[in-house]
Amino acid sequence: MRTTTFAPVFGRSAHVGAVALALFVLAGGACKKSQTQTTIPATWRNPEFTGGRFTKIFVIGVGRNDAYRRLYEDSMVRALEAEGTTAQASWTLFPESDKLQGARVLVAVNEKEFDAVVIARLRSVREEEEYVPGKPPTSSDLYMSGYNEAYAVNRDPGYYKTNTTYRVETALYSAVDEMVAWVVLSDTVNPNSVEEVIQSVSSSVAKQMRAEGLID
Repeated sequence: MRTTTFAPVFGRSAHVGAVALALFVLAGGACKKSQTQTTIPATWRNPEFTGGRFTKIFVIGVGRNDAYRRLYEDSMVRALEAEGTTAQASWTLFPESDKLQGARVLVAVNEKEFDAVVIARLRSVREEEEYVPGKPPTSSDLYMSGYNEAYAVNRDPGYYKTNTTYRVETALYSAVDEMVAWVVLSDTVNPNSVEEVIQSVSSSVAKQMRAEGLID
């Protein structure tokens, strides 16, 4: 049996239970009109990691809300499987809603021969105002152009809208090398629902793993 320690996983990261899936709680209060988009602003690959592609991944959603934990884990599993990688949600082995015990998870990772673990946490929530201009005047009447332009602006003025961006950090840990192999930051803008933001993040991160040759 392997004796993976996973200190980074169950050290600092394991103590963010109150916020790791807060993204999915807060997302429920996001803007009403769906404009969800997830982008990948940065990735980091551990230069000390020299292993190959991962083929069996254990997915953990850390949070106090068990429903959101399962929602995230199932979504990430589906996203990884869509990229051709075997994955399993932690709730299938640990259905309890309490915080997972690191020692028990390590035993499961070793016994089930997972070669990697994925865990995500919320990094920040940013709100930024964006000015949306009104429709430009269309009058061609020279004599009344000034009046028409002013009237058009008054009828259809510009306005400000608030864009909310959720930044999530997803880390991929190598069970064989006992180290963080890769970290990705994802930004999701204006999620409309819990399900929407989870699916968007999961799909984007899994595709990025495939693009960078981390999964098989």
